[in-house]
Amino acid sequence: MSNPSQARVRAVRLFALVLICVAVINGMSGRIFSNYFKEVYAVTSAQRGFIEVPRESPGILCMVLVAALGFLGNVRLAILAQGLLLVGLTVMGFLSPSYGVMLVFLFFHSLGDHLFMPLSDSISMDLARDGKVGTALGKFKGITTMASMVTSCVIFVGFRTGFFTFRSRAILPFAIAAGAAVLAAALLFRLDGCMPQTKTPVTNHKLLFRREYMPYYMVTLAYGCQKRIRIVFAPWVIIELLRQGADVAALLTIVVYLVGMVVAPVLGRLLDRLGVRRMLWMEAGYIIVTFCAMGALAGQLAAGRFGSGWQTWVVYGAYVLCMLFEQFNMVHAFMMRSIARDPSEVTRTLSVGLGVDHIMAIIASPIMGLIWDGAGVQYVFYLAAASALLQIAASCMLGRRSAALQ
Repeated sequence: MSNPSQARVRAVRLFALVLICVAVINGMSGRIFSNYFKEVYAVTSAQRGFIEVPRESPGILCMVLVAALGFLGNVRLAILAQGLLLVGLTVMGFLSPSYGVMLVFLFFHSLGDHLFMPLSDSISMDLARDGKVGTALGKFKGITTMASMVTSCVIFVGFRTGFFTFRSRAILPFAIAAGAAVLAAALLFRLDGCMPQTKTPVTNHKLLFRREYMPYYMVTLAYGCQKRIRIVFAPWVIIELLRQGADVAALLTIVVYLVGMVVAPVLGRLLDRLGVRRMLWMEAGYIIVTFCAMGALAGQLAAGRFGSGWQTWVVYGAYVLCMLFEQFNMVHAFMMRSIARDPSEVTRTLSVGLGVDHIMAIIASPIMGLIWDGAGVQYVFYLAAASALLQIAASCMLGRRSAALQ
């Protein structure tokens, strides 16, 4: 019989494989949805913003599911998440649905995707050794980033050669993602048998809101706005303003992931060394600078003041830097763990944070789409940059709390 240390090593390896499968799912579906919407359904910029309502509303429902089904445990809930992803991918990948039906099964896909998000962070931290939570998060993030980069390479080659296309009856990338969901579920079944037992099992399955967790809620509120740039509007600059297809978008994503493979472990080590407060300041500064730069360039592009050649490469470079802000997301989960009253509350609070994130997403996405059409693309990026002030405010609240305890 294996000892606890060997069981932990096996669990870490299994979960790393799960994360690789999930990266394939995201790369073969979620990362190319903007091109899918444009090429299959010819959506406008305003429609693209409103599509985020059915796509992001599952993030609110997830906090209810995690609370109600918490007795299943994190790993079994993760298996359920893969099943929901499989349902959505099967319909969109094989059945060529109408626009309305597509939105329904996009909801199922999104529900599985969002359900897995807090569970992934919780399982990652459960597998971390004491004092090395940030390092563990950084390593798992690095594995995910590497797998995402490889998937983006496949997407680039597939669409550039015509092997992948949105015009066929069966959309092959979605079919591959469906297969990865099946494999992820099988791996999670095995992980369930060797997962280390948590010291504080969950016994209360009610929704959890606490005043002392307000810094975490503030950060996730800001992240809900900022994530619109990564998911919707930065890719839309490449697709709508530069008129590029899925192959170019995938090539840029490869660069983002290539840089992210180096950045993620470094941020994880910095998180253990510098702590949450300083990392929140670093995150806020990075977001403000890169989002404002991308906004200014996108505004010039929309106004027709940019030509081709080197100016296009400047936009590509700004896009890559802008998208790298996602690497800071591990700071948010680490912060929640560090301020948690009880370790058993971490998963439920992460799910509530996800709900807060997606309430902002549902509000912000249509508004940002209308701002793009009405005032100008640059103001979408400036608005997202301004939301980083919430990260700064959360850091200040953590500082006052630490001072009060001394």
